[in-house]
Amino acid sequence: MLLLEREKHKSLLKSLVGACLAGRGQVLLIEGVAASGRTALLRQAVEDAERAGLLVMRASCSPVEKDLAGSVLSQLLLSIPAPGALADQAVPGYHEFCRQILRLTARAPLVVAVDDIHHADAESAQSLLYLARRLGAARVLLVVTSQRDDGQAPPLFTAELPCGPGTHRLEVEPLSEDGTAALLADRLGPRPDTARLATEFHRISGGNLRLLDALTEDVRRGGRNGRDHVTARGYGAAVVGLLRRGEPAVLRTAQALAVLGGRGTPERVARLTGLDQEHETGTGTLTGSASVERAIATMTATGLLRDGRLPHPAAREAVLSTVTGAERATFNQRAARLLHGLGEPASAVACHLAQARRRVEPWAVPVLVEAAEQELLAERNERAARYLELAHEACPDPADRAAVLAKLTDARWRVSPSAAAGHLTPLVAAARTGDLGDDCLPDLVRQLLWHGRHTDAAAVLGRLREAAASDAPLAQEVRHLDSWLAFSHPRFAHRRTQPAARAAFGGPPAAGRALTTPAGNDPWLALAGSLCDQLVSGGGGDRAAALERSLRNLRSRGNPAWAHETAALALLGLLDLGRYDLVLQRCATLGAAGGEDEAPTWHAVLASLRAEALLRRGDLEDALRTAREALTLLPAHAWGVAVGFPLGTLITAAVRSGDTETAERYLAFSPPEAMSQSRFGLYYLHARGTYHLAVQRAYAALADFLACGDLVPALGLEAAAPVPWRTSAAEAWLRLGNDDRARRLVREELACSDASGGVGSARGRSLRMLAAVSTPERRPQLLLEAVELFEQYGEQYEQARGLADLGYAYSALADNRRARTTLRRARYLATSCGAAPLGEELLAFQGTSDTSVSCEDDGSRLTEAERRVAHLAVLGYTNREIAAKLYITASTVEQHLTRIYRKLDIKRRRDLPADLGTTTLHGRQRHAQRPSTKRSAS
Repeated sequence: MLLLEREKHKSLLKSLVGACLAGRGQVLLIEGVAASGRTALLRQAVEDAERAGLLVMRASCSPVEKDLAGSVLSQLLLSIPAPGALADQAVPGYHEFCRQILRLTARAPLVVAVDDIHHADAESAQSLLYLARRLGAARVLLVVTSQRDDGQAPPLFTAELPCGPGTHRLEVEPLSEDGTAALLADRLGPRPDTARLATEFHRISGGNLRLLDALTEDVRRGGRNGRDHVTARGYGAAVVGLLRRGEPAVLRTAQALAVLGGRGTPERVARLTGLDQEHETGTGTLTGSASVERAIATMTATGLLRDGRLPHPAAREAVLSTVTGAERATFNQRAARLLHGLGEPASAVACHLAQARRRVEPWAVPVLVEAAEQELLAERNERAARYLELAHEACPDPADRAAVLAKLTDARWRVSPSAAAGHLTPLVAAARTGDLGDDCLPDLVRQLLWHGRHTDAAAVLGRLREAAASDAPLAQEVRHLDSWLAFSHPRFAHRRTQPAARAAFGGPPAAGRALTTPAGNDPWLALAGSLCDQLVSGGGGDRAAALERSLRNLRSRGNPAWAHETAALALLGLLDLGRYDLVLQRCATLGAAGGEDEAPTWHAVLASLRAEALLRRGDLEDALRTAREALTLLPAHAWGVAVGFPLGTLITAAVRSGDTETAERYLAFSPPEAMSQSRFGLYYLHARGTYHLAVQRAYAALADFLACGDLVPALGLEAAAPVPWRTSAAEAWLRLGNDDRARRLVREELACSDASGGVGSARGRSLRMLAAVSTPERRPQLLLEAVELFEQYGEQYEQARGLADLGYAYSALADNRRARTTLRRARYLATSCGAAPLGEELLAFQGTSDTSVSCEDDGSRLTEAERRVAHLAVLGYTNREIAAKLYITASTVEQHLTRIYRKLDIKRRRDLPADLGTTTLHGRQRHAQRPSTKRSAS
């Protein structure tokens, strides 16, 4: 038996056995808290005595036998064969018991061992005290153990035990952290985490051996899921076992502490449990919270509490399991009222109201609403919804009830718009009766339009505009809402010719100036309106800085609905400006602020914007994966009319990657009919047309592209169409052999692009299509300009297509050298961005034309250093970046490039063959090779 940190105890036991053998009677009282190792020491004393040839009488006391007179004496007498059939006689009195014990010592020295004397019946305790006072020179060692209970009167034997040279008291303390480590090493063997476990286990056990036994057993079983070494099955059960060994007040106090969490004090526990009244204990009557204080002291000494709290969630879970459901509900109701009366924060009170799972009283409604607002700020949306559900059920006033329901809808919306859809009908009814406040109506309009409930949205808008006629601040809010409607759902916008924010803000923001908002009910709605005016008008100048600054006022988490809408609009504006890297960076920053589990709607929107940025940049594999992520975080049916945006991205990425099966699978989904009346329908229609074109259904593709063309003016988006429908329709007309119509559409697109000051890559697409309907001699010039624009904006897929067409154009002019170089570069980019169909097309063309002549001889003229520089230049790195990667100076890079151009008879970096230096740098990952969008200085 391993007895850790008990050396002095074992030494004393050995000396007392020696004294007994020498004819000196001894009494030893071993005291300690529950499960501190008293019984183990008693067993050690018995084993030492038996090895020394002593007779042993033993008994173990139990609380269930405390009222049975002589029960302990009976155990002692039955534990050893006695002369004269002593065991068959009635339990003797004090004098007779002492006389018979002393008679036994004539045979051999005797050890009388009694465990847990504090549970002994009174008659047995008196008999043992009688014996202790009469040992003298008798060869008797009386060893008893007793539990120390701080704050409680000592039991009879401990209190009356005489003092003297033959009487000894031994205190057994719980194990220290070092002792805990030694115990773990003995029980579990060598482990790399023994020191960490020792620290943790000592903290949650206080060195209590019963708890440590359970913890080591938990480790042996692997813990929950093989990770958590502390379980309710082992450790928790041991906690409950120790609590049940104490007085009823101990368990009751632990239950109250488990319910109150970190807000338990003796006074609060006493009031919660009813122990604030006079309480009968085994040692008398306690008044007020004294019994609670004593119970806390006992549990702290035993290792069950640390700093007045249960030290581990498994302990709390186990203690709460001892309370029935009805009792727990009552506990939580009383705790809520108690904490509210003491002025505790609303979040603490609401937590207990929610855990009670009972209808709350009217006083609790404002408390629950306040707590819910705090949870929304922390993006704990599910918890906020639970609080608001309770508040909604208890609201007696219709207006208050409608206001709470609006907040509940917002909380549910953040998790899933489909989960919030069921609340919209009663909210519409409340809006019609006037019970729903006007400040809630703009958000209700947004939610109704998301789900395509146009009739209800029109009715609420009518109510809102009617109220705004006599309310100037509300009228301003309606103007902001109209600006948003003009961008997202134009058919509902009251006025489009003079956007609200333009009038309110004194004209559109100047380039580079941050968008600001006037004073109003909802500054985020005002900012959303201003952004929408910019997006609808197309505007001019550099708006990227202003759009980015509009994102900076967002909190790290818990933003209101219109704040998220504003952020999405700003990101969409940056997308339309071609700032794809900036969009990805800002999406990552905004997404890192909160967890997907608590705000999946917002994270799904961010994922859809990331996917679109990746698609436009040419990262087809990542775009496809991220679009799937968006539709996983928020299933397609929950997206409402906005589903067209992630679906459009996913379908287009799949088509460009050659994965038409995936595109077909998502095209099988039936989007809401109302989607076709919003801007989101444009993304879906254009993506479907792209699919039709890829599978050689040119007429179906043309129909979809022209449908986009019909929808754009209906949406009021002529100045800034979100999809390139004209160039796509021109491509379909070309497939059908109608060059004239294709040419007309391309020229229209160029005119619109020039007039709106749009992104240069849109002009690049127009130039590429214009080249297709131009004479062979003119095509290279148009395509060179298009490719330069695509490269400038970092659109690799479009750049690959432009280079492919340029290579075909060179081939048609019999300029095979340039054709070969250009097509290889196009093929490299197509492979890099995952455009399998384009890569296969280029491979097939090169294999059947004069451009298949090898350029190996060209590359062989370069030195190894020149090939390394050429390779990085092909990948788009600047001279400074190449210098940093190769640990040379920028001047050396320029010298290398000059020699490379001369040896290959080319004039510019873009003419470099794409496969130069691939053998030197073979095996790099595609993502590590992504070219920079920056241009070299040379």
